[in-house]
Amino acid sequence: MRRIIVNSSEDQKRIDRFLTDRFAGVPASAFFKAFRKRNIRVNGKRVGNDFRVHTGDIVEIFIPDEYLNPIVRDDPKDRIEILYEDEHIMVVSKPQGIPVHQDSNREEMVLDQYLQAMAAERQDGRALKPGFPALCHRIDRNTGGLVILAKDDRTLEVMKDKFKGHEIKKFYLACTYGIPGEKEAECEAYLKKDAEESRVKIFDRPVAGSARIVTRFRILKAAYPYALLEVELVTGKTHQIRAHLAWLGYPILGDGKYGINEINRSLRLKMQALFHYRLKFDFKKPGTHLDYLNGLVIALPSVRWEEGIKGTGLIGKDLFE
Repeated sequence: MRRIIVNSSEDQKRIDRFLTDRFAGVPASAFFKAFRKRNIRVNGKRVGNDFRVHTGDIVEIFIPDEYLNPIVRDDPKDRIEILYEDEHIMVVSKPQGIPVHQDSNREEMVLDQYLQAMAAERQDGRALKPGFPALCHRIDRNTGGLVILAKDDRTLEVMKDKFKGHEIKKFYLACTYGIPGEKEAECEAYLKKDAEESRVKIFDRPVAGSARIVTRFRILKAAYPYALLEVELVTGKTHQIRAHLAWLGYPILGDGKYGINEINRSLRLKMQALFHYRLKFDFKKPGTHLDYLNGLVIALPSVRWEEGIKGTGLIGKDLFE
């Protein structure tokens, strides 16, 4: 428990803003959970998040001390983890904030280049051709989670064919603002890229230049107004999950492009709460030398995506317990 006194410069400030200003390193969701459980008191009385404090008020916060201590951010590359590796592929866990490949921003830290440099330095006889391991697919810079890379040209060709044929199932976890009315659903729409605005647009019918998309989801947890969804990317188009969920009325928290900026600012979020956490090799036709992968499921350890969501200012157990 922590007890603090409101000073004159904080008079009339909403208590949720008062707390997030006083404890800059604490996830806003920790305070929301405390308000929901009525663990914030002013002058001995329980208050809601819209209560306004006054000079001299005594605020009591019943939150474990570890939440109230400053959060130390580590180097993202230290959290790149190889979850699976054999002679043909590797599957790694990419933290948020790192692009999978070099783009016009000319980043110093890029996932594929980092792994290629690591492979070149190995002393265990697994030297690869320059440019390998190579990306088999992409995820957004601010999306965390699983990425598959191929170690040779033949494997890369087969893996790209499997992704194109939807023979690798991809599952994501997303924290949304808004709770779907159905526990699970399969939703179809049409996506069109808008290159000028660097975003995509969703339509309920085909339009010129659009592509059909299919997104499945099911609710794992919900606590108004938030939901934790498992999302299956049936078709894999640019920004599909982010744009489709927002179009359906359930924008992802922290998404600066398709989300609600006012909500994101109130939660102090800078990256979307979206993680590619599980994949399954589900080959429908022969995978040549990769047939041994068929049926294999690889999942991100729960601690990894929970840490990632915590890094955005959210963590499942704070929002939903």
